[in-house]
Amino acid sequence: MTHCAAAWHKFDNFIINDISDAPSLFVDAVNGKFKDEKRWISREDFFALKDQEPYVRYCWSFGNSGREYLYAKEVTPWKKALHWAYVYKDNSIFLSFGIDTDGTRADIIKNEEDYKKKYIIWYCREVLKSSLDVLELKKNLTQRIETNSEKLRAYLLEGLRKAGKRPCDVDKFLGTNGMAGHYFGRSQWEFPTRDVYVKLQGFLVLPVDYEKIYGLQELLESLQRLQSLQSLQRLPSLQRLQRLQRLQRLQSLQRLQSLQSSYCDVKIEPDSVIYCDIPYKGTDEYDEGGFDHAAFYDWAERQSEPCYISEYWMPPERFECVAEIKKTVMLQSGAGNSAVEKIFVPKTQLGRWPDLIPKREVQRNLFDF
Repeated sequence: MTHCAAAWHKFDNFIINDISDAPSLFVDAVNGKFKDEKRWISREDFFALKDQEPYVRYCWSFGNSGREYLYAKEVTPWKKALHWAYVYKDNSIFLSFGIDTDGTRADIIKNEEDYKKKYIIWYCREVLKSSLDVLELKKNLTQRIETNSEKLRAYLLEGLRKAGKRPCDVDKFLGTNGMAGHYFGRSQWEFPTRDVYVKLQGFLVLPVDYEKIYGLQELLESLQRLQSLQSLQRLPSLQRLQRLQRLQRLQSLQRLQSLQSSYCDVKIEPDSVIYCDIPYKGTDEYDEGGFDHAAFYDWAERQSEPCYISEYWMPPERFECVAEIKKTVMLQSGAGNSAVEKIFVPKTQLGRWPDLIPKREVQRNLFDF
């Protein structure tokens, strides 16, 4: 939003504030720190560097959360090959997959299905170390997973019966609350992790080693995730780098101040416009603890300058929705779900400024950034 406001050339000064160190990342980008940034950040690199480098923490984490690595394990080698091709002009990783491509988006779109098939075969052979016929396993994949899951569940139930135990005994043994229901019931069934399975081998009658009993299911589930990969030509990290390059156009912006503090500690100067992107109520909030929405509502109503708030919902008796747009949510499991993004203002401000409700083209800009 700060980038958007600066691009409009309508404001003289900008204050960007967050309780995290994200503002310093923005300022570094504006100052050109990342103009030569070309690193490939592996999963190991991410966890080693995320607490030291805001760039790694936010640009290489899923949903920019700063917690989990950007890519799922099944797609990571492919994304690395794209990075090598696009950034380093090196197609050697693609060649190791058996894929002869120049790495361009046009070529990958043209040959997507063929390249996906070759990548899946490579992944199962080299990463999963499977000598099984991958293309044969892909046939009726969903049914195979369901059938194999039922066999595994029956195996766990038999081990439970032979040991003379009940699911509640398993929870007590593991120190969990209800996880046994996932192991032995059909609803939201899942196989124990390797560590849990090894523990259970000393408590239940489970004679088969983890790899032998669960190896096929692991392969099938990885195949399912690989088969569902969409748009192999996309490289989100490059898109982020392009955004950082656009930020560098703002290097002449001298009146940019970054803060790392609570919103209530920011001094609001006269003739300001306030934009607040708070943790959405009912969704993930700050790692340090819950966000006090009630206190924020009181603060927003006290402001003497126009205050815009991004949220899904705010108390309708206190806040007015002045803009909304339906957007596709791409950062959750089951990507493709939609949500209605909204902009609210305190009702106490509605009579103060006749232009508080933005015009339609301004509403669009609010959401595009």
